[in-house]
This record gives sequence, structure tokens and C-alpha cells, in this order.
Amino acid sequence: METFLSNWRLFLPVFALQVGLQIYALVDLIRRPAEDLRGPKILWGIVIVAFQILGVIVYFVFGRKQ
Repeated sequence: METFLSNWRLFLPVFALQVGLQIYALVDLIRRPAEDLRGPKILWGIVIVAFQILGVIVYFVFGRKQ
């Protein structure tokens, strides 16, 4: 824990990237019509939030039909 606290500046860009990608994916999910998705919107929302960066990647690769 002490190592993390002393090196928090190294983790900040990764954290910011993760949060930014999650917000982008959630906004895309909300704006996209349900017909353009493979599966229900609520399921994709849970995947994006619960699995963080991996969930975002899975959504963009497999969740959208286009």
C-alpha cells in the first residue's frame, strides 16, 4: 500500500484512461438504438461497469452490430 501511495502519479493516467473509456462506452450505449446491439442494453451496461477496461473492450468488439 505504501508503494502505491508513493507512486500514485504513475497510476493516474491509467485510471483516467479507464474512466474515460467507460464513460465513452456508456454514452455510446445510451445513444445507440437497441436494434444495433447484440443483446439487451442493461446487460451491456453491467458488463461495461463490472468488468471495467475488459468490459469496454468486449462491448466495442462484440456488443455493436456495426
